Amino acid sequence: MKTGRAAVQLLIAAVWAVAVCFPLPLTAQQVLDRYRFADPEATVELPSSLREVSGLACTADGRLFAHNDEEGTVFQIDAETGEVRKTFFVVEQRWYGRDRVFADFEGIALADGRFFLVTSSGTLYEFREGADGEEVLAVRYDTVLHEGYDVEGLCYDPGRQELLLACKQWPEGLSLKDLLTGAERWKKRKKLKPVFAFSLYDRKLRERPRFVIDTRHVKERTGHKKFRPSALALVAANGRFLALSASGSMLAEYSIDGVLLDAVLLSSPPHGQPEGLAMGPDGTIYIADEGILHGWLTRYCPLHRP
Repeated sequence: MKTGRAAVQLLIAAVWAVAVCFPLPLTAQQVLDRYRFADPEATVELPSSLREVSGLACTADGRLFAHNDEEGTVFQIDAETGEVRKTFFVVEQRWYGRDRVFADFEGIALADGRFFLVTSSGTLYEFREGADGEEVLAVRYDTVLHEGYDVEGLCYDPGRQELLLACKQWPEGLSLKDLLTGAERWKKRKKLKPVFAFSLYDRKLRERPRFVIDTRHVKERTGHKKFRPSALALVAANGRFLALSASGSMLAEYSIDGVLLDAVLLSSPPHGQPEGLAMGPDGTIYIADEGILHGWLTRYCPLHRP
């Protein structure tokens, strides 16, 4: 009886996330086909505090959040102007008291009203939204990932209640025997980028990658071979993922099982080093770029809004 009730609750949560958070229509059309990436809606300047912007996340009511590279500081930014509306700080409990968290942060996600930050070594921090200037206490989750994976992408999959962590590298210590055979393992390892799942049921990382990004498929679509995921976003209405690559300034679309559906090159300008990616509830795609003096925020609106 409990198992059945839990299954119903999970189904309701998934349907709510699809219907409310991301109301894009479920069609056979590729998501990327709905946008003109050569003609963005607008590009606005971010403040110098977000010169090294690394991640973006959007709430169900359309509020946009970002973080920079080296410290656990979260910024709510105006999606139209790029101005900072509020800033709050992530802290951790230590033996001498609470202290702000500094690390190589590479991605941010929102899941059931909670914020998550991930470092390049795969450490996750969970915390609530703070008021302007507030310090919020975080819970840290250490995973088996390390610097060799070079984690950069993070997004939430409400259908499976999982966070997805995209890696730019496939370390030698990660076995390929179940995915590739013979000498191909070593030859192809550098072309494969694993995406791991962190379950929100038990707050643990699944041992095997949920799927693997094969960069050779992206090359077939774009002509560029150096696809290294720097951000992830989920289109929950059809279970597809968008993966951004700062290398080569590319954006790719994947099925829920990691099958490449489409890929496009992003224009430069405005994209010099795209590091952050988010999708708003109205289907707007936001991409944040690092800059020399300040960051940049570019938005793309769908040709046919839901």
